[in-house]
Amino acid sequence: MHKSHFGVVIKLLRLQQGLTQEQLASRSDLERTFVSMLERGIKQPSLNTISNIANAFGIKNYELLHLVEQEIHGDTFACRDAYAENELSQLAALESEHEKARIDEIVNAMPIVFFARTPMPEYAATFVSKNIKQLLGYEREQFTHQHHLWLEILHPEDRASVLDRIERMSANTLLNHEYRILAADGQWRLVREELKLVMDASGATKEVLGSMTGE
Repeated sequence: MHKSHFGVVIKLLRLQQGLTQEQLASRSDLERTFVSMLERGIKQPSLNTISNIANAFGIKNYELLHLVEQEIHGDTFACRDAYAENELSQLAALESEHEKARIDEIVNAMPIVFFARTPMPEYAATFVSKNIKQLLGYEREQFTHQHHLWLEILHPEDRASVLDRIERMSANTLLNHEYRILAADGQWRLVREELKLVMDASGATKEVLGSMTGE
C-alpha cells in the first residue's frame, strides 16, 4: 500500500468529518505529529494504526482499506469536495519527488497484501487487497468467494502450527509468523503474516485483520 494513498484517504475523511489533526490523534490514541506524517506519506501505518483510525472515523477496518484501494486505483470516492481537493493539492506540493520515488521503490520491492478474515474456526476471507495477485497469482475474488481457499493452499506441514498460533492469539498482542503457501503457479512460497484480533463492544472477537508479505 503506497503510504501517500493512505494519507490522502485519512486526510479526506478527517476534513469531511470536520476534525483537526489533534482531534483525530486524540480519537485514535496517536500523536498529532504522527497523524501529520501519515497524511504526508512519511510514515507507514501499522495494523494497530489502521484499526485505531478506522474506529476514530466510525467505520470498519475493511471499509477504510477499501477507500485506500479505491484511491490507489484512481477511483475517486464520492464525498470529495472542493476544500478537500485544495487540501490535497497542498499535500502533494509538500512531497518531494525524491520521497515519492523512494516510496514507490519500497512498495514495488515489498508488496503488502491487506486482508480481513472471520474468527476461527471459519477464518473466511471478507476482504483481500488486489495485490494478492502480484504476491501469489490469485484473483482476490478467489479468496472472498472460496472461503476455505487459504486453508486449502496452506502447506500441510505448516498447517497445525499456524492454526495453533492463531487460536492462541490474544487481543493485546500482534502475531507475527511465517509459513509456506501454494501460489497459483504451483510453487510453494514463504510468506510473512502479521495478525491482529479486532474485538466488538462486548469483548468478543469480531474479525482478524492482517497483512502479508512474501520473500
